[in-house]
Amino acid sequence: MIRYNYHFKVRYKDIDQMGVMYYSRYYEYFEAARTDMMRELGLTYKALEAEGIMMPVVHSESDYFSGPGFDDHLTCVTEVTEWPKGKMEILYTLINEDDPGKILNRGKTIHAFVKMNGKTTRMPASLKRVLTEKWNSDQ
Repeated sequence: MIRYNYHFKVRYKDIDQMGVMYYSRYYEYFEAARTDMMRELGLTYKALEAEGIMMPVVHSESDYFSGPGFDDHLTCVTEVTEWPKGKMEILYTLINEDDPGKILNRGKTIHAFVKMNGKTTRMPASLKRVLTEKWNSDQ
């Protein structure tokens, strides 16, 4: 398993009229957490794209339990819990750092591996290598 904690504060521009984070903003934070996790693993999206590989989102979902407010300090726990085969599933659990026992949101994105021409391909060797190095290690 790969686990990465992404820390951030909710920005004012992300709050809706009800004073909580607008539902579509969660995906922006998921993307930031996923990008940072990849960088921490030692493989950036830029490097994958230089190899001719992209990882588009082919499925996403999000369950909202409690809305964070402006300036709340949050952690997005980002995990890969199953070894990727044809696709890579990434899980997200959003918690408030002031109340870490309370889950605010759970989300998931599934990514395909595709060549630049849009044709599906196998998991790139570079990603397989970094996952193998980091699988089950302390993040």
